[in-house]
Amino acid sequence: MLGHIAGRPSPAWDKVQAIVVLFMSYVALRKVPPQGPRPFQRLHNLLKRFTPWQILIGALTTLYAAHHADLLLGLTPAEPEKKMFSRRYTRGYTRGLWILSALDAGFFTSQNIRPKILRDTMSAIFSVYYLFFPKRALEKNNIMIKSITAAHMRRSWEKMLHPVIRTMTWINAPRLGIRREFTLKLSKDAGHHSDALISVTLFFKGNAEELSRQEAFILNFPGGGFVAMNPKCHADYLMAWAGQTGAPILSVDYKKAPEHPFPHGLYECFDIYRLITSTNGACIGLSGAIEPRIAIVGDSAGGTLSASVMNMIIEHTPALPRPVGLLLVYPCMLVGLDFWISNSDLAVVEEEIVRGPIPSDSLKARPGRGDGMTLNSKAAFMDDQVLGSSFLRALMVMYIGGDPTLDLKSNYLVSPIHTPDHILAQYPRTYIMSGEKDPLVDDSIIFMAKLRRAKRAASVDLESDTLKIVSGVSHAFMQMMSIVPEMKDLIKAVGEEMADMLKTPHVYHEPSWGETSTQSLQQEDDKDAGLVQVHVHPRRIPNPRHVSPFVLQWEEQTTRDAVTIFEHRRVAYLDQLHIDTHDE
Repeated sequence: MLGHIAGRPSPAWDKVQAIVVLFMSYVALRKVPPQGPRPFQRLHNLLKRFTPWQILIGALTTLYAAHHADLLLGLTPAEPEKKMFSRRYTRGYTRGLWILSALDAGFFTSQNIRPKILRDTMSAIFSVYYLFFPKRALEKNNIMIKSITAAHMRRSWEKMLHPVIRTMTWINAPRLGIRREFTLKLSKDAGHHSDALISVTLFFKGNAEELSRQEAFILNFPGGGFVAMNPKCHADYLMAWAGQTGAPILSVDYKKAPEHPFPHGLYECFDIYRLITSTNGACIGLSGAIEPRIAIVGDSAGGTLSASVMNMIIEHTPALPRPVGLLLVYPCMLVGLDFWISNSDLAVVEEEIVRGPIPSDSLKARPGRGDGMTLNSKAAFMDDQVLGSSFLRALMVMYIGGDPTLDLKSNYLVSPIHTPDHILAQYPRTYIMSGEKDPLVDDSIIFMAKLRRAKRAASVDLESDTLKIVSGVSHAFMQMMSIVPEMKDLIKAVGEEMADMLKTPHVYHEPSWGETSTQSLQQEDDKDAGLVQVHVHPRRIPNPRHVSPFVLQWEEQTTRDAVTIFEHRRVAYLDQLHIDTHDE
């Protein structure tokens, strides 16, 4: 109150108010007679009949009832936001948000405590407190988000590094033969973008000898909003995948913004791929005798980097070995805060909905049917508890770094959604998974629609390209594996997809005669060539998905189609405007 009277509400004024209240309480205890002022003396005599325990419980109960009197008397106004949240997510995901929110608030509260051992202890104590007071947790988190910094994000998102949580992760994880952190050296002399030592973590079920015999592995670029989270923060599901697939998983700790904004982290991820392919995997423990099959996997910001790395691989000269698969989980494919779906993107989505496998269902409505309600998911879910609009804005500003030369409307290394069709047509087998209520879900829908359109136009096999939208969840659901039981089935389904993806045979890009390309014409003074030799992209080898009945059943029960989520979002938006959307 004092801060508002002064016209400058702030934590400093809150501290002054707390000191004033404590001082007044001290004066009341020391200067006022023990029986209290005259009106309280009768109450004092009345309370003599009760024990201290009864007085304590009665006082706390009275305070609780007074605090919630508006609820008990039905005087509380409608809370559409709270009602909307209760309907928005599944019960499991809602419980996961409750726990993560309490952890975030606890870690925020203890962030200035020193030394580290005391900070870790108090963060656990505060987190338990916020579990019992979830409203206080939301209030704390909302205050922090208003002035969020990279340090705050790291404190919140890297909670997996807390000793207690790391211990719980280790107890629940499968036992691996190799879990090793080491560095890979990049060098400008080798054609890399910088001289740097990049930390990577290798997860593998077997021993070193078995590792050397592997012919395929998974290259992971972990997410974290471009600013936080190393491979240790994703260890729970990476270890689960390593145990399930039997394949080595290499996770890259690339440099983070804002200290290293775009394109620093992207170039490191790309150079790591080049280093691995140039040594046939010998630099990470493979034999190096054969070219390994590589599947690139990334979640959130890591999904963005995975797609951008794929673009760089395709455009690189001379040609690099191509990955056999690309798996993206809730990726950010459009770095920006546009709130409307463009007519061109909408047309692509509608076309692919008609063609499949972005399937239609029995609903009559489709996005853009003429009612003008073609808001994208960033607008529809701007109040999301994980990726609200203010959070997204801060992340994107940190990642871009204020570079005035970047054209965010066309740069497909920043925003892979702008990738040209001639590059998309060369993508390998691609699997994208996103949450139905994720602010980034439209990025996945539009990108998959463009990918399929480009492959179809180039007569390229696209039967294995898959988009899965998980019902009733938002962002970061893989981080809930240890606290939400149903997420274990999701992690298992994704693991089976990766295992099947790694069975894809190599597609070698050899020169052949065909359509001319300005990038592939040889020099005219080449005396050995009687004709102009050009490179054309080879026909893709069909590779349909082969998944187990478990995965098919999980997808049927847990995922939704694009039409349904567009229509449900439109109805929810109109409901907020009190517009009746129910048919007679």
